[in-house]
Amino acid sequence: MSRAESGPGRRRRRGGSRRAGSARTEEYVEDYGTEEGHEEQYDPEEDFSAEYGHTSSRSGAEHDGYDDDPDAGYEDDYEEQGRAEEPGRSGGRQSRRKDRGKDKKGVGRVSAFSASAIKKVSVLGERPNQIVYTLAEQSKRKRGTAVLGVLLGAFSIALVALLGVLSYQLLTGAGGNTDRGEDSIVAPPDGHSTITPDSYLFEPDNPAVFGPIEHRAEDAEPMTQESVFGSVEELDMAGMDLQLRDSEVTDSCTSLVWGEQLGQSLLDANCLNAASGVYTDGDGDYIAQVTLFDLSDSEGATDVAAALDPTNAETGAGFLLTREAEGVEGLRDGYSQASTQVMGHYLAVYWVAATDGSPPGDDPGIATASVVSQSAFSFVYDEVVANRPAEEEE
Repeated sequence: MSRAESGPGRRRRRGGSRRAGSARTEEYVEDYGTEEGHEEQYDPEEDFSAEYGHTSSRSGAEHDGYDDDPDAGYEDDYEEQGRAEEPGRSGGRQSRRKDRGKDKKGVGRVSAFSASAIKKVSVLGERPNQIVYTLAEQSKRKRGTAVLGVLLGAFSIALVALLGVLSYQLLTGAGGNTDRGEDSIVAPPDGHSTITPDSYLFEPDNPAVFGPIEHRAEDAEPMTQESVFGSVEELDMAGMDLQLRDSEVTDSCTSLVWGEQLGQSLLDANCLNAASGVYTDGDGDYIAQVTLFDLSDSEGATDVAAALDPTNAETGAGFLLTREAEGVEGLRDGYSQASTQVMGHYLAVYWVAATDGSPPGDDPGIATASVVSQSAFSFVYDEVVANRPAEEEE
């Protein structure tokens, strides 16, 4: 090939010669190994871009004549090599090669980017993933801390509210579901009488009469001594006149009875209060103790009546405590009889006897006293009229 052959042709021939030489060198190394003293001459990571003319970089662009376009250098190289084949151009080509050989640190933009990327990966290793996982874990911990804080705050508010409710109930004496009734049984006094009636009669509720007061109204006013006994201080019927000797209205229903199960039945029926009175006839031969319990409804009144029944084997022993009036000894040992009547949400108890405790025999006095005493609670009939629907009044 003549010296006038074009530059690209020579490059191809030189490249082929280089590749062929490289192949022969590799065969020699495989067969005979590296020569002594030349083990470190070949470095796989050595940058040969300077030898092939790719020496452009941002820092050396003004010296090499390349701009930011990575392909600009190749076009200029081709043009310069073509002009170098003309006479008198050989010196310029040799000069450029010399200049390129001086800038051994310069690399092309692509090579520089690749080297930078390799360097970062080799230095960081697994750290990018570790950093991501660490940040994610920190974010989870922060969210978990926030959620925990919200839950603790809600728990604190609920606890304060619960303590407030309990404090209110403790200070006011309000129970859980007492419907304004008492919430504990009052123990009877020591040495109290435990007599029970020899005869016990029960009259169930009559809805046709007491239907309007079957349930106690939420805003119902409690009984008072005047409202219950104000108009019944004297009871006169069938030739017998009974006079009121003593009376009271109490908010503690259980203080009028003895017997644990009887007291519990009053609590279960939400007894609001109770009225109690003692009557005697003019001669003092007969005595009648009357009691009216204000309960939540007729069902509760029926349950209390069952607990009062001395013959009821399902409930324990219990009955009314005997009352004493001024100058009246009250019910004592001996014969007595009692009857109960459910009147809507009220329960009336009439307990009568001869003052000397003698049995009735042929004397109708005890029976008459029992009938007369049952007119003591006209207050209940007044309640029926007051709570009767308007259409029924017409």
